[in-house]
Order: sequence, then C-alpha cells, then structure tokens
Amino acid sequence: MKTYAILIVLLVLGGFAAGCISSGTSPGTSTTQSTGPAKYAVINGTKIYFNELHFYMYGMKTCPHCRHMHTVIPLTFGENSLTYYELVGNATNDEIFKELSRLTGISGVPAIGITYQGKLRGVIEGEFNVSATPQIVYQAMKHSGVFLEVGGEWYILPYNDTKSQVYIEQLYTIFVKNQLPKTNQTSS
Repeated sequence: MKTYAILIVLLVLGGFAAGCISSGTSPGTSTTQSTGPAKYAVINGTKIYFNELHFYMYGMKTCPHCRHMHTVIPLTFGENSLTYYELVGNATNDEIFKELSRLTGISGVPAIGITYQGKLRGVIEGEFNVSATPQIVYQAMKHSGVFLEVGGEWYILPYNDTKSQVYIEQLYTIFVKNQLPKTNQTSS
C-alpha cells in the first residue's frame, strides 16, 4: 500500500514541478480558465471549478505560515473559500486539533482540509503551493479517496476501504463540522 501511495505522490509532485497548473496551456494535461463567472482548471479533461473548492484551516495567529495561507487561499480561490479555526485562546479548537493530531500524526500548523463539491479530498499539514490544489483534487477523485500529507509523506485513504471510511468521516467532522468525532468511531 505504501509503495502505491509513494508512486501516486511522485506522479502528483512531478505534475506540480512541471507547472501543470498555469494560466495557459501546458503540454499534455492542464489549462486554467480565469475569465467569466467560474474559474476552473482542466486536469486531463476534468474541470475542477474553483468555486466548488473550500478550505478548512486550523492555525495560530502567531504562525507566519498560517497567516500566509490565510491570505493566499482567499486571493486564489475567492474570499469565501476559507473557514479558519484559531487555536490560540480557543480551548474547543485546541481540543479538536489534539484529536486531529492523535488520528493522523499532524502536529504542526497550518493543518488544512480541502473539500471539493462538499466531499473531503485532501488533508495537508503545513504551508503548500495552493495552485497545486486542482491537481490534488483531481488525483484524489481519480483514486477515489482522500490525500493525506503528514510530515512530507503522502498517503491515500480510499473511500472503498472500511477502516479508511471511518478515518475520512472523522476527518470530515474535524474539518468541516469543527467538532470532535464520536468516540465510538475512534480506532486505535
């Protein structure tokens, strides 16, 4: 499974390095449309609409990486594209973040959940190049799962795996609902 995840990551990262998300046409797979009412990127013939992306971020006002992501996400995807959960001085968010850490190993901020069309598609620890978001979403859809990046390692949580489904539901509850997952779902 880990070999499969590494192969997927190499393909995804290779696409990022090749600059496959651009303002024009790049060789083979991707274009970005930025005129008209809905911006989108085309990845291998699939349109990823920016207005259907939403980001959920746990962060700290004292963290420069969090402040950067808090600025760049809305600039890139629209002012309503980000829901931000402050950890400093917020005991509820801190408790939820500790559960996120226990479930995934994420220990740093920003911790970002990405949804597309209301479905969780990615969870990323730390600052990342947001222009790669359409490619991340496309790869998650292609592999019918959720991409999880922790400490520089990428994994796929497949929707068709029972154990992964539990984790995906828990991550969805943490990011989208900003709640602790039900304890009867928690797996060790």
